[in-house]
Amino acid sequence: MKNGKIRRFRPRSNRHHSHHSRRSNVGIKSDNGVHQLNGQRNSTSKNPYNLEKIIEKYKNLAKEALSAGDQILYENCLQHSDHFLRILSEVNALKIKNNIDNKSQTVKASNDESK
Repeated sequence: MKNGKIRRFRPRSNRHHSHHSRRSNVGIKSDNGVHQLNGQRNSTSKNPYNLEKIIEKYKNLAKEALSAGDQILYENCLQHSDHFLRILSEVNALKIKNNIDNKSQTVKASNDESK
């Protein structure tokens, strides 16, 4: 205690912030075209199960907003659910394409071995 006051936090040493001023706060563009801030990953996972849960969450929020009479929130939640639905369809299309590519490579490899 200093001057009879209770210290509510632990002060950090300067070693945590020594390089902070040199970092750029500009978004970094990754290989897949998604902008990420300071190298952080996008919080939306590409797991179809998680995407389905997120879609259902926004649809339920939209229903609640509509029952409460908030048309703007209703439209906003529907736009979010549509956005994640598009991502889910892209993920499923990529999965199908990868399965087709893998099968064609397997068939090609088996044909090459039989010769």
